Amino acid sequence: MNNLNQQLESKSEKDVVEKEVLINGKKNSKVYLTPQKIDEINQLLQTPEFIYDQKIKLEQFAQRVAVNSTYLNRYFNQEYGCSFLQYLTSLRIEQAEMLLRNSNAEIEDICYNTGFNSPSAFHKAFKNRYGYSPSEWRRRCLT
Repeated sequence: MNNLNQQLESKSEKDVVEKEVLINGKKNSKVYLTPQKIDEINQLLQTPEFIYDQKIKLEQFAQRVAVNSTYLNRYFNQEYGCSFLQYLTSLRIEQAEMLLRNSNAEIEDICYNTGFNSPSAFHKAFKNRYGYSPSEWRRRCLT
């Protein structure tokens, strides 16, 4: 009973935010993150050198914000409706699209500078998002 009281006090002291995660249409688990932890996650997601690092993985991100990787992925599914990797890819594609419209940089340079590890992965992700290859998109934007 004493242990339970300590856990309850700990949760109230940390001002924990309760969130429910829906996975496969069922209530599967609840995610508890403090507002400070959510701020830390959001700040890291706005750090270009982190977002565009080709080697970043969910486990590294989770370690950086001191949250279990499975738990963190559930948070992303709940908050953004997609996995961490899908969210990261979306941020990278948005930046690449802006660079294609507003710069003369080579497409391959844009690919690597936005965190993709190969032109083929970049091409596939871009085409899935916009329906055009990066070069077709650039041509359409310039006309």
